[in-house]
Amino acid sequence: NYEGFNHLISVNGAVEKTEMIYIIRNHDKTIFEKQKQDFIMNSDYLNKKYGANTVELDITDSYYNMREVLDDYPEIINIAIKAIKENHLDPIIEPIRGGTDGARLTFMGLPCPNLGTGGYNFHGPFEYASIKEMYIAIEIIKSIVSEVASI
Repeated sequence: NYEGFNHLISVNGAVEKTEMIYIIRNHDKTIFEKQKQDFIMNSDYLNKKYGANTVELDITDSYYNMREVLDDYPEIINIAIKAIKENHLDPIIEPIRGGTDGARLTFMGLPCPNLGTGGYNFHGPFEYASIKEMYIAIEIIKSIVSEVASI
């Protein structure tokens, strides 16, 4: 699924002030920029309608689609796939819309694909992590370290 989203993760307020925090995600950088522009346009509209500084908007980029970097390093993906197979699993390669340590590290110059960590239902009331799958993730990481150390 390559559909982006604007996800309201927090609302805190009273009569005089309300704060809303969103995460904005998209695989397509152009659409991602448009999503941010929509927030700016809505903020401007409300400030024109109800008075300056009615809405204060702060947009901070935190994650980008790491595929644009990882496409230049297929060997890294291949090492991860090999490690997953060594641990008797079938690799499932599917899109994820950022928000991961792997995305942050990739754009800091350390390309690294997202590996499953045993987490499910992210950003919702039913989010959880499987300890069993976390241990499997450790074994996969150990396989990756072993492979990279032998290069």
